[in-house]
Amino acid sequence: MDVASEGLAGRGLLQSAQEWELRNSVLAESLCLLTEDHMSWVPDGRGLDVGCQGGFLADYLNEHTPMSWEGIDPILSETKRSPRGALLHRGAAEDIPYPDNSFDCLILANVFEHIIPESRHASFVEMRRVLRPGAIMVGQLPNPYFPIESHSRLPFMGWLPLNLQKKYWRLSPVPWEHDFFTVTLRDLRREAAGANLEVVWTQNFNYPIAALPKAVRPIAVLLKYPMRRFPWAWQFVLRRPGVE
Repeated sequence: MDVASEGLAGRGLLQSAQEWELRNSVLAESLCLLTEDHMSWVPDGRGLDVGCQGGFLADYLNEHTPMSWEGIDPILSETKRSPRGALLHRGAAEDIPYPDNSFDCLILANVFEHIIPESRHASFVEMRRVLRPGAIMVGQLPNPYFPIESHSRLPFMGWLPLNLQKKYWRLSPVPWEHDFFTVTLRDLRREAAGANLEVVWTQNFNYPIAALPKAVRPIAVLLKYPMRRFPWAWQFVLRRPGVE
């Protein structure tokens, strides 16, 4: 949770600090397990969290896998350490400050929707560049058509064209600015194909009830079964081909 949202935490559709911590822990655990299912751990392997923010996910992966994890994010002004010591660098999906074939795994968690359309192809080509042949990219993509859109906490935000989204955003209870685009698994598959990355796995994903704001838990309980088919998010695994 960022500083700007602390004063609103726990109100309405914004998670409390405890709910946010649980959400992050569930996300980290689920992506860690998904990574484990689709690769053989390399004791001296390396992983990169693209869009790492403060480094929570990199710290979790460093603690729960035998690999060494670092992170990049354009919001960083300089290289720093996460709370538990992971290296975090300034960088973005289209500009990764590492040599070719550097990593065995990349994490792209709730980041694809923030990449501007003009940079998507370059971003996927760049992420493929730093993956070793046979290495994977594991990530999550929020469903923009979910009834309560995740970035704005507003009903049906993702169904609107971009110009109307920005006007509607004025009603949002969140303290951050509009910085996402409506993208789905179809867009992800298209960008992956354009960068010669294989889509090897997708799955629906929903957070547990306890990680949701209290105000929406009764609705989530009622929608439990429909959400199995129309989820809050999708998770995915992409692979750079091993033989080229």
